[in-house]
Amino acid sequence: MQMESLRRYRTFLIVMVYIIMAAIGVRFGFDQEISKEREIINSLFLGLFLTQICIVDGRIAGKPLSIFSYWLVFVFFGIAVPVCIIRAHGFKGVAIVLAHYLGFMLVLISFAFITWWFLFDLLSR
Repeated sequence: MQMESLRRYRTFLIVMVYIIMAAIGVRFGFDQEISKEREIINSLFLGLFLTQICIVDGRIAGKPLSIFSYWLVFVFFGIAVPVCIIRAHGFKGVAIVLAHYLGFMLVLISFAFITWWFLFDLLSR
């Protein structure tokens, strides 16, 4: 793939992760208890998208992952994704990981609160 198309694909994947976090937030706004099936599906999609982000980002940075390590990144995505990003970008990777982590949490909490507020405050009037 061309470098520009890889960058657009990476941006698309990051947006998809934010959309998944928003969907989890909306679901959490309805009911704070998440079923095991829903949790597995959420983890599966997050793992797939975050693994693909690591693969594409490594190619963009010129430090591609070995094809044999893809499954490790997928299985241990909570730990492996930050390691892959920091490996590809150095110290700048720490800022990237922290910024996106804060962004993911902000989106999740905001959507959960807005959903809860809409359902229980506005509709109860």
